Amino acid sequence: MSDNIGLARLRIAFLFVAYTLLGAASGAIFDSFEWGLVLAPMVPTVVALAVVAQPALIRVSGAIVAILASVIVAVIIAVGTPGDVIDAFTSGVQRLLSTDWPSPLRADLIGTVAAVIATATALSEELAARRRWHLLPLLPLAITYVAVVALSAPNGVNLSWLLALAVISTFFATLRNEGSLGERLLLLRGERRLVPLIVTAGMLAAFVSVPVGMAARANPRRNEPAQRSAPLLDPIEATLALQDLDPAADLYIVGNNAEGQLPKQWRTAALESYDGERWSPSLTLRPIGHTLGPVTGPVIDVDLRIMDDNLSLVPLPGPPVLVAANIETDADRTVVRLVEPPGPDTGIAVTTNIPATREDAADIAIATREVDDDLSGLTGLAETLGGDTTTLGQLEQIEQTMRDEFVLDSAAQGGGLQRALIERFLRDTQRGNAEQFATSFVLLARSLGVDARVATGFTTPDPPVSEELTIASSDARIWPEVRLVDGRWLAFSPAPLEETSSSTPPPPEPQLQTPAAPQPPIAPPPDPTNDATPIDESPSTSETSTLSAAVTFLLQGLFVVGALLLPLVFIAALILAMKSRRRRRHLNGPAPADRIRGAWAAATDALVDAGMTIGRSATDAEIANEAEPLAATANRELHRLATLSSAATYGNPARPDLLVVDAATCLGVLETTMGAERTLWQRLRWRLSLRSLRTTTRSPVS
Repeated sequence: MSDNIGLARLRIAFLFVAYTLLGAASGAIFDSFEWGLVLAPMVPTVVALAVVAQPALIRVSGAIVAILASVIVAVIIAVGTPGDVIDAFTSGVQRLLSTDWPSPLRADLIGTVAAVIATATALSEELAARRRWHLLPLLPLAITYVAVVALSAPNGVNLSWLLALAVISTFFATLRNEGSLGERLLLLRGERRLVPLIVTAGMLAAFVSVPVGMAARANPRRNEPAQRSAPLLDPIEATLALQDLDPAADLYIVGNNAEGQLPKQWRTAALESYDGERWSPSLTLRPIGHTLGPVTGPVIDVDLRIMDDNLSLVPLPGPPVLVAANIETDADRTVVRLVEPPGPDTGIAVTTNIPATREDAADIAIATREVDDDLSGLTGLAETLGGDTTTLGQLEQIEQTMRDEFVLDSAAQGGGLQRALIERFLRDTQRGNAEQFATSFVLLARSLGVDARVATGFTTPDPPVSEELTIASSDARIWPEVRLVDGRWLAFSPAPLEETSSSTPPPPEPQLQTPAAPQPPIAPPPDPTNDATPIDESPSTSETSTLSAAVTFLLQGLFVVGALLLPLVFIAALILAMKSRRRRRHLNGPAPADRIRGAWAAATDALVDAGMTIGRSATDAEIANEAEPLAATANRELHRLATLSSAATYGNPARPDLLVVDAATCLGVLETTMGAERTLWQRLRWRLSLRSLRTTTRSPVS
């Protein structure tokens, strides 16, 4: 009994190592190594080792207490509160699935992941202590690993963690919960096939993980299209309202933590959807951790201080890399917003990529898009303004022409963004406000097949600074941007540098002035937190999106299950092929006596796989007597085959060819009977048993 408990504890120890590796790998969910997740399997393992010989009620009670203790430890390490422990078991799962990757470093979310790992650990270790289960304890490990990979998207599969788990699982698979601990260790020491088995498992892990890791992975927590969308305050209206503040107010102070000059333009939002009347600011924002994107080139590290507690948008000069605050953002990182209102002089560490320059655009192509039918009428005008040159040259010529020949006038009549007013501005008046300049440039660029958008934010005056930059409300600007093929956006400035109203504007055309034309507001921007009323989409769109998401999830689940089962299927096929080859070699001897003896050898292989141990000096009759319980309804054929084997070995039968047929018939009846007397699971274990292939357990009959 003590030996069996020792073997169970050894199996539990292997599972502890596997789940500790899984805890380290789960840090990818937060893009950070978290000790609370690494230590999550420890308490369930200690409890499982202590109560392995106790009744089931004590083991289950100990596992529940251990899971709770693991979550408490993880929350304490994450500097959480008792409320975070409760949230880890209640709302933690929903919060975890509703955030963008990486998940925020919050104590309740870390506690939720720790609870999942601790629960899977306790379940696997409980199954490992039971004699009837052999490989089943690896199932919770595999399911939890798949969940960690999914929650770590778009990181994908980490090959190092997967190979390590494959090696640990291979060692665990050799520790069948039968016999004493000394026998199992002796079997491991003499098992020659262990090394090639580990190599095969590693190759299969690489075969499965490499294509998965190289594929473009979508975030499974992001529903596309979103069921609900939260509209932001219109960035254009907010920018105009900031410009109208009198006196101007200081909004941000940017401290440079590295050498070099600070960028002049700091974007707060970008708008790509234009419906012919306005730029739509509706975006789906989700909470996210500190990491927002990859480093694509030179970066700057700054300290951003927010001077007004009514501000929530974080200005950035280029694609963000890291923002050390509780934030939410959209999928394309066009808006980064603070989850909680900032305090006075709130400081935020920000790492961001340097924005693209004109020199970059000369080396990198401009990204293209299909020209919309409603914009094709502007293509001729864009080609006239841009001239016959490269795409970048056309855009620069349009920018220069608008800056030199058009007039910037914030009070221009008909200054709305309706398509008719934009056409009038471009073809007739050539006098408008800043948002008309930006919109017109974007529409002209799109009519040339260029991917462009409108951006809002701040443009600081010259000269550029290198130490500390103050951003004021008077620096609020609207400008167009063009996308490069590498994903970066290049800013243009088509509006004149100075505003003028000295010239007399042309008389307005009444038929174009409609009450629907939006006018720039003069009131301060409203509180964004009061303008986030969710907008439900149509039921048909919601149902279609849900069905599409369900089908996609089902296909992904089938792919993952297939990828996990592929190594098992390969190993099972390899075992069956080796046993089939050994059986054919037994039955295809050169002489009839060899084939009779081979039929008996095949029968003893089947008996060994069924659990029988055959001594080296056992006779054929002794083997048949000991094997009677394994084939209760085929004892006559069993003894007949043993007698034929002895006669072929020690005698000289008159008609050995007839005895070969008799031996083959007895072997067939014996194998059929042994299979019929077992359940499906028992037959599977019997067919895939390695006992007849191992040197230490196989039949001595040859």
